[in-house]
Amino acid sequence: MKKRLAITIDEDVLSELEQLPRKVSISEVITWVVKAALQDIKAGRELSAKELQEWMDSTPEGRDFRKRLQEHWGATIEKIDNTVEKAKRIVKPKKKRGG
Repeated sequence: MKKRLAITIDEDVLSELEQLPRKVSISEVITWVVKAALQDIKAGRELSAKELQEWMDSTPEGRDFRKRLQEHWGATIEKIDNTVEKAKRIVKPKKKRGG
């Protein structure tokens, strides 16, 4: 089930997203970026590129999204990767306290 969420992002990020072909929707990109960040948090570390690809390829939706992303966005993916890396440095998983 999908739900709506209002978010605020930097103007330059929105501008880049709006310039992209519509074969991949902005909501899909945001959804997969957040899912990938959550996978990192669950793993307690940053996933390698291979682990991230394997995780995305583990579902038909992930395989389809990754394929369309590569076909229609090409070099733009690198810009998105850099943004994700920046977000990962800012959002860190909470450390569990010894109990």
